[in-house]
Amino acid sequence: MTGTGDNKKHLRKIIIAVITTICILAAAGAASAWFYYQRGIAAVAPVDSPMAIFINAAHKEDIVYLDMAGLDMNSKRGDGTRYNYKDFVFTVQGEDLMAFRLQLAYTTNNQFTYEIYAADETDGGDYVVTYETTQGETIKYNWQTGTPIPMTYLNAKAGSGNKLADPGNSYNVDTYINAEGTAKYANVNPYAEPIYCHSTNAISVEHRSGTRFHNYFILRVRWDPEKINDKETDIVYIAAVAAAAG
Repeated sequence: MTGTGDNKKHLRKIIIAVITTICILAAAGAASAWFYYQRGIAAVAPVDSPMAIFINAAHKEDIVYLDMAGLDMNSKRGDGTRYNYKDFVFTVQGEDLMAFRLQLAYTTNNQFTYEIYAADETDGGDYVVTYETTQGETIKYNWQTGTPIPMTYLNAKAGSGNKLADPGNSYNVDTYINAEGTAKYANVNPYAEPIYCHSTNAISVEHRSGTRFHNYFILRVRWDPEKINDKETDIVYIAAVAAAAG
């Protein structure tokens, strides 16, 4: 009797194992059918990829190589006069769009002013900015025109030359709202409050290859060499957002 009981237990285990295997195979079959069905849907109704836009360094290199640290406001030209600006090249890249707007936000601790110029890679010209690639290659850039891209300022204080934010502007509340979302923080240093601006007009994409594109720009940081100070770091944000062409 004991042997018969052991055989029954062994048979029960085999039956359970077989049923479990069938369930697993059934689940796998259902999953395969689902993937096959989804592949069929994709074949007849492809999903459109979303528009993509992002900022890179010059020569379409990774953004980590856009280095704006260490501005030397005491640097001099060959004739002994002080420089009053420094230029940085960046790239806007993306796909599946026709135009975009540039956005700029910056603190005003050092009283810099900012200008953005449309640029192209070049072998020469009236004005040239050089960029050393990660591969050790020197790339030259020239602005397309000598006129900076027009910018619309959203919260600059009147009469400040876009060097100070208006504390009474709504962007002050949006920037320094408290955790409860009811009021702004008090006693904010006026030079730490960022100024927001964007390109007045939409910028058409250039250098298109299929759906992809890249536009080059020169960001010029200006200062008054006669009013040099050694304050702490400023923060500058550059962004791009898709826009309607025209």
